[in-house]
Amino acid sequence: MNFRSEGILENGGKIYTETMQRTPLYGEDIIRVRGKLYREWDPKRSKLSAAIRKNLRHFPINVNSSLLYLGASTGTTVSHISDICKNGRITAVEKAYEPFSKLLRLSESRANIFPILEDALKVEKYGHFIDKPEVLYQDIAQRNQAQIFNTVSSSFKSIEAGILIIKVRAVTSRKGNEEVLKNQLEIIENYKVKELVDLTPYSIANYLAVLS
Repeated sequence: MNFRSEGILENGGKIYTETMQRTPLYGEDIIRVRGKLYREWDPKRSKLSAAIRKNLRHFPINVNSSLLYLGASTGTTVSHISDICKNGRITAVEKAYEPFSKLLRLSESRANIFPILEDALKVEKYGHFIDKPEVLYQDIAQRNQAQIFNTVSSSFKSIEAGILIIKVRAVTSRKGNEEVLKNQLEIIENYKVKELVDLTPYSIANYLAVLS
């Protein structure tokens, strides 16, 4: 048993987040350790969990963090970040209505999740709703992933760190993974790569970059 950081537990080769939730959101196991409840964080369903499982060293999220999450989908990863950021705030942006409806239901039981139905690139439409985010988390399957990160991060002077999921196959299938990855990282402006994690075998041709 290993407490990786505040709110994150590794036990039996599995990752868990400390939670107040007594029922599963998506079929995950819930265990009790030292009088506290922990939800299993499946690395096959969350790229952030996959990175932690692969010994991510730099984790710029804590109990008080304010996050802007782009590409929130149904909220699986958002829910675990919500567990960790007990006193923080997660503004979760998703443009597709069907996954957003599930994200919206999740937010109804989580006081620190604020969902927005919008295209992440159209920051001028939602930016005024967001108060000084400190971390930008992006998980978007579009060819212009790096450009989206640049546009949004430059819109908020308060952002100190970024977590960018680079989805190589969404950029192009005509070039090798390493070449696409290198090109995407070179596009990033105003941030340096602090750590890069290959998410294989949990998520193929996807990488997690911690930026600061």
